[in-house]
Amino acid sequence: MPDYKAMYYHLAGRMATAIDALEATTNALVDITEKLKLAQQSTEEMFISSPDDDEDSLDNISE
Repeated sequence: MPDYKAMYYHLAGRMATAIDALEATTNALVDITEKLKLAQQSTEEMFISSPDDDEDSLDNISE
């Protein structure tokens, strides 16, 4: 099974780096930067709101 969590963390890190670079450039890229931020934020909300399959396995370890 693909490790979607690792893929998401990789994407989020790369997105943050790209956004930082875009913000450091001229104001002509503000619209693109805002669209990327919105995409990242909405994806983060989806990720946070979804049930975590790994949570069940962690509960079993503590018992």
